[in-house]
Amino acid sequence: MTPHFKNPLAWLGTITLTILGILGNYFSIEMFFGIDFLFGSIFVFIIIYTYGFKPGLAASLLTSLVTFYLWNHFFGVFILTAECLIVYLLHRRRGLNVVILDALYWFAIGTPLIFLFYYGVIGTEVLDTTIVALKYMVNGILNCLIFSILHLIYQQYILKKARTKSFQELLFITFTSVFLIPSMFLLVYEGNKVYRSELTDIREIASVKTQMISTSLTSWESTHRASLNTLRLYIASSGNMDNHLKDLGRTLPFVQDIYVFDHRKELDYLYSEASNLPFYDVTMLKLTELHPYVTDVYFNQFTREQMTSIVVPIHENNYTGFAVATYKLKDLLIMLNRMEPHENIEVSLYDEHTLTMYDLSQLKNGQLSSDVNLSKPFIMQPAEELNTNKMKRWKQSFLAEKADIPFIPWHPFTTVKIEPYQNDLYLSYIKLFGLVLIIIGFSFFIAYWLSNMLVSSIRRLSFITDQLSASKVTSQKIRWPRTSITEVSRLIKSFETLISDFNRVMLELRNKQKKLEYFAHFDVLTNMHNRYSFSEQLEKELRLASQFDRSVAVMFCDLDRFKLINDSLGHDTGDELLKELADTIRGICGERAILCRHGGDEFLIALPANGEESIESISKRLLEEISKPISIGENEVSVTCSIGISLYPNHADTIDDLISTADIAMYSAKEKGKNTFEFFNPELNNNLARRVQIENELLKALELEEFTLHYQPQVSLATRETTGLEALIRWNNPRLGSVSPAEFIPVAEETGMIRKIGEWVIDRAANDLNQLKQAGCGNLNVAVNISIKQFYHESLPAFIMDKLHEHSIPAQQFKIEITESVVIDHFDLVLKQLQTLKEAGIAIALDDFGTGFSSLNYLKILPIDIVKIDRSFIQDILSNEQDAAIVQAVIQIAESKSLTVIAEGVETNEQAAFLHSIGCPQGQGYVFSRPQPIEEIMKQLKTKG
Repeated sequence: MTPHFKNPLAWLGTITLTILGILGNYFSIEMFFGIDFLFGSIFVFIIIYTYGFKPGLAASLLTSLVTFYLWNHFFGVFILTAECLIVYLLHRRRGLNVVILDALYWFAIGTPLIFLFYYGVIGTEVLDTTIVALKYMVNGILNCLIFSILHLIYQQYILKKARTKSFQELLFITFTSVFLIPSMFLLVYEGNKVYRSELTDIREIASVKTQMISTSLTSWESTHRASLNTLRLYIASSGNMDNHLKDLGRTLPFVQDIYVFDHRKELDYLYSEASNLPFYDVTMLKLTELHPYVTDVYFNQFTREQMTSIVVPIHENNYTGFAVATYKLKDLLIMLNRMEPHENIEVSLYDEHTLTMYDLSQLKNGQLSSDVNLSKPFIMQPAEELNTNKMKRWKQSFLAEKADIPFIPWHPFTTVKIEPYQNDLYLSYIKLFGLVLIIIGFSFFIAYWLSNMLVSSIRRLSFITDQLSASKVTSQKIRWPRTSITEVSRLIKSFETLISDFNRVMLELRNKQKKLEYFAHFDVLTNMHNRYSFSEQLEKELRLASQFDRSVAVMFCDLDRFKLINDSLGHDTGDELLKELADTIRGICGERAILCRHGGDEFLIALPANGEESIESISKRLLEEISKPISIGENEVSVTCSIGISLYPNHADTIDDLISTADIAMYSAKEKGKNTFEFFNPELNNNLARRVQIENELLKALELEEFTLHYQPQVSLATRETTGLEALIRWNNPRLGSVSPAEFIPVAEETGMIRKIGEWVIDRAANDLNQLKQAGCGNLNVAVNISIKQFYHESLPAFIMDKLHEHSIPAQQFKIEITESVVIDHFDLVLKQLQTLKEAGIAIALDDFGTGFSSLNYLKILPIDIVKIDRSFIQDILSNEQDAAIVQAVIQIAESKSLTVIAEGVETNEQAAFLHSIGCPQGQGYVFSRPQPIEEIMKQLKTKG
């Protein structure tokens, strides 16, 4: 088929594929210098087999012209164009497989032509020609195989023309690819390894030689410098000096002349090895130099030879001058070349004159280009000529390494011939190419045998099913697949009538079986795995993780406050909430996650872990999405979630241990305030042990009177007078030592001990306030923190009033502090009791204001008298404009509601002054006083009074 002018899409396809072919040749893969793998023929074959002979011929000529740029001859144009056209014509006539035809072309036609041109015309050596021929052969067969695959894709998905293809040919391509493509990777990998190994050997040889040069020249400089230093001993006696100069000149190798100049650079003494006129340019003497030095290379004006010299300043017996020994540079280079001589290694002087003798491609205007890094070994390539073969250029190249020697300003450099190592490399590549060709031949045989065996079996089955009688039941409802493979298409049509009858019988059985399997492995409500199925799936994942050294995360998720929703709104609402949350978890964790409903409101998640950062990201998304309100019927409900995370194999290596450690981490997350996540660590086991110990000791703490109350003053920011006190419980245990309230209060709340402890705090605070009253400080009030567990008992207001009455304390001098979390969990219960206390005259403070979810709303609904701004806003109030703006806004809102504001965590006078300047009336913090026992508070108040 030839594209017509009336069909612009055909021309567009031809032009696009031609451009891809040019790029496939231009961006070739160079295995080493002069040996390139080209891929342009892939697209030329697609053009020929899709759009016809003439467009393919034009495309082949255009794409193969790139080889002239790569190899500096037109042989590539001829051989590659001939490949495409001959293979195409033989395929049309004989119908053989394209890959086999291409292999035959390179064996029978391509290889002889390559030897004829490379060896006979351009004079390439047999070894070089052999590797070129093998490269062409392997490259051509590989391209033909890739073409066979891409041509199917191009026809099916680009042109949308699904043409039938022989199943046997498809199998042949598949089996051949299984063998050939890995062998090509082997060729590239092993070839690159051999190339790098040879290059490393050359570099090591150059480096060893360079090190020897450095050692030898350093020894030469130090030895001759030391000998010249001895002249200072004879400087006083001219007779002795002349004799010593002669002795020194005869004993020092390579010395040409020895001069002694005074400080006016006038010659005092001279020794010359030859009878010719000595020469030394005194301008090279440095009067300011106090140490011996080696001069740069210079030319003798009489002999035009390159020279260097060692200069030793002399300061002896009121004599100041220089001792100078001169050397021919060629003598030194001969010395260096004779050290462990090697026919492939030469030592030269690194300068522009020497470099120009090599006619290097890297030379620009007589200097090496900036692309060459002289601090490392570099390849010196001959200048590129029009008809020069790249392989020859590489054969004529050297690896050079410049020697930088301390105290010597000129630089010798080592050059190593590439040619001997190139031959070794070529022999290695010939072996690799030969191995690949053997694999190709073997793959052709195996692929042909397997494909023929499989297709013959399928063809026979197709003929047998053609003889089956059609069923009375039609299969119109079944959407049978369509395929471009001829044999399989016939097989599908033969089975259509058979499967329609069978399906009718088996459908009901399958449905029942699926339901049974579903109920055995999944939770019906959430469509997640049950515990048994989760363990099965997780066991498979752990085996894979162990095999491939991967990590797996198990996340234990427990919903906070779900029981409250279930009890208050009903189980139907709870079930709908679980469904919504299950979909949320599924959407966040993705398809690779194993999800399980572990209990009523508990979920297990197992997923591959690419480090803790990825699991942290998923955990944060889970917390964020789960906490969003969800509309269920007429209700809008919201819950939070606590997540514990255990990593395999870091934290545990069995399913039970992973779940157990994740469970421990989850409880740690709950202790930290819920709605957060926690990774398991061994300290959590220690924390659990300490928690059990705290729980045991708490049971006896009240009876043994281990609790005390400390008080922190609340101060007027205007007058710095104490306006009130906050009661803070402290626990000092003989076995545990001082235990922080942050540790034992959560334990007390979970065990129910908080009620008795809270009642003790109320009673003791009222008693201490009575002591203050008797001590003359009767105008102060005391604030006590109330836990949510205390509100569970409706007798709380009555108990507080009884204790105030017992200790003769007016209700106006007693305050309670609650946090927003107390209100959120049980709003109706808390609100009723707060109103009762408010009516009795007890002031109510909202603690940690600004850290919850609905602070402003609570100011309107709750009977609040005092707002305590959380310390997190005060800490950076002087440097953080946003914190300052929030605090100022809270003060203004509180003033509009006639509420008192107390700033917590005030730690500096500057903070106190700033808060006062923006209208905050009271503050509390270390700048005023730390929490102290009631006795110390009394002393402070009396001192101020």
